[in-house]
Parts: sequence; structure tokens; C-alpha cells
Amino acid sequence: MKPGMIVTASMLTTIAAVVLLVVFQSLHTRTWGGDRAEPVTASHQPIQLTNDNLVDVLSSLHMSTPIARVEWKQSILTLDLKVKGTNTSYTEIYENMAAVVDLSFRSVDNVEQVLLRVMAEDEWMHKRHLLLAADIRRGEWPMYAVDMLRTWKSAAFSEELKDWFHLMQTELWKKQFEMTS
Repeated sequence: MKPGMIVTASMLTTIAAVVLLVVFQSLHTRTWGGDRAEPVTASHQPIQLTNDNLVDVLSSLHMSTPIARVEWKQSILTLDLKVKGTNTSYTEIYENMAAVVDLSFRSVDNVEQVLLRVMAEDEWMHKRHLLLAADIRRGEWPMYAVDMLRTWKSAAFSEELKDWFHLMQTELWKKQFEMTS
């Protein structure tokens, strides 16, 4: 075979292979979905909270107020946040509360209610005192309420936040935060 014919034959073979690949690809698309084919994307799947993963899920929260107690039972998450001393500000507490709400209702899909208490711990007497309590339920507040809580700049809550999150402040809260702000 002449060298020119070898080059021509290999070029024709290459072109035929490309044409066959294009034809095969178009048949493949039509056969396996055609116009209904949708791109595959990695989507964020909501977490299912269980007693087995409770510690792992909550450890993803990076809060300045530590968790003193936690319980998971029948789609109700109960948390106590512990405030020691007088160095914790109410804005830190709000940010931590918002982080819990955000995790519970945006990242986890089987939490229906969060019972959240903020407790002051007396290091000398080893007693705990309730400062603030919230009964937060899925679907009873707008999504922007979490950001509103996170950025709230007053020790006294708005009526909206009180209603949405069923917030209750104790006299000790008022003495500690409202009288100093």
C-alpha cells in the first residue's frame, strides 16, 4: 500500500469513528430520557435527627453558650443552654438560639418543636436558675424570624419574636440584661 493511501484510509476511519460516536450519542439520549432527561446534581439532603446521631449533629453548632442538657423524643428537641457568670451578653445568647433554630428547622427535617431554656449557673451554690425559655414550633414563624433573632439588639424582645417563638423572660433575665442595657 502506498503511504498516501495509508494516511487517507486512517483519516477516513477516524472520521467514520467520530460520526458513529455522534450518532450513538444522539440515539443514547433519545433512548434513555430524551427531552425528559434532567442533569444529575448533588443536592443537600436534610438530616434525620435520631438518638444515635444527636451528639454529632449538635456538635456541628459552634456556640459560645454551651449545651447543659439535651433530649430528643418524638420529634421534640429539648435543650438547655448554660450561662456562667456575667460575661455572656444577650446578643451572644440570641445568636446561639438562632443557631439552634436554624439547625433544627433548616438542616434537620424531622424536628417539629424545640424547647429551649437558657439557664444561669451559680458556680458558688451549684444551682441553676431559669433566665429565658422558648417553645419554638415548625411552621409558626416566618423564615426571616431566625435572622431577626440573630441580629436583635435589645434585651427586651419584640412582640413578634415573643409570639413566633413563644418566648418567656424571667425576672432574673430582666435584672441581668434589661436593666443594664
